[in-house]
Amino acid sequence: GIFVAQDHETAAQFYSLAADQGNVCAQYLIGFLCERGKGTKRDLGEAMRLYRAAAALRGVRALGSMGVCLEEGRGVAQSKAEAAASFAAASELGAAEELFESGVRYLNVVGQVSAPESFTLQLAVSD
Repeated sequence: GIFVAQDHETAAQFYSLAADQGNVCAQYLIGFLCERGKGTKRDLGEAMRLYRAAAALRGVRALGSMGVCLEEGRGVAQSKAEAAASFAAASELGAAEELFESGVRYLNVVGQVSAPESFTLQLAVSD
């Protein structure tokens, strides 16, 4: 931690309280802790529920994590098309890492979604 000893359980408690009040970052972070079983029991279904809640509020990191879970079938039925859509949605918000992941998915023909406008613009800018 910063200025205090690292304590995943206490962090999870604070994140849970903030997540319950609709804080996007807290929803993502408690989802992250649930996915990994740090400070709370490992619960992939709950992690996805929290990622979806944060993604609905345009949480870029949650969209990225949700994409990985969907792609690998962690806590949900595997759906490469939904995963690609999740990465594309994050890239639409300007997330560089998810923009890269979207490119990887299109290169590997993972999902059946069209390239987001920001992806096309990023390619044009980098030429």
